[in-house]
Amino acid sequence: MDYTDMIRDAWTYSRQGVLENSGRWIRLILALIPLAIPMNGYMMRIYRGETSAPEVDRWGRLFIDGLKLMIVAFIYAIPICIIWLLTYGAMMATVFSGHADSAAMAGWEPNIGLIMLMYLVEFIVALLMPVASIRFARSNRFFEAFRFGEILDQIRKIGWINYVIAIFLVAIIVAIPVTALIFVLLILGIFVGAITNFSLIAMLGILAVAILLFLLIFPIVMVFQARFWTRLYDSAAVPAA
Repeated sequence: MDYTDMIRDAWTYSRQGVLENSGRWIRLILALIPLAIPMNGYMMRIYRGETSAPEVDRWGRLFIDGLKLMIVAFIYAIPICIIWLLTYGAMMATVFSGHADSAAMAGWEPNIGLIMLMYLVEFIVALLMPVASIRFARSNRFFEAFRFGEILDQIRKIGWINYVIAIFLVAIIVAIPVTALIFVLLILGIFVGAITNFSLIAMLGILAVAILLFLLIFPIVMVFQARFWTRLYDSAAVPAA
């Protein structure tokens, strides 16, 4: 598998579709504001195999598709939420009840087995979601996102090693600008806070800058990831059932 070509293609796709198209970039920023619902709908259009970045139009369709994709993601997240509640639920209930004290909190220890299980389930979900999302986008049928036999078969045709490497690779690439931005904002916040004695106005200003920068960067990151996943899916050269 030519990872370099896939990364180059995904970058060219997002650069030409977003960075070099200010009107589409602005509309994608707007698509992020209502809980990113229309942005998820836009990703559905990319998953369907658009050779160039699609237009940001038919907002009603974007909302409906985005909401459907978020429902799929929510269903996949249910096992993770259940394990999280089993691990931390008792502690959180104690905290919110107002009966927590330092001795009780110091004596509380999470179940290591449940934490490891939660990480394992998160890893499995992260592997399944790209193929599940694309199958759903192309069929527009919910059950296609949960036909695990077909999903695993698609991954097998791509090649398990190729697939896992690709998922980790794109996760690292996407994490680089996000982590760098968080680091810069943290340093900026500490610097400005030291100068202004952490005044409320200064901190609100830093928060506003952070929100603006994330809104600017996330359309590029999400389009890049969606295109990469689509290329990865299509590398099997087998259409979804």
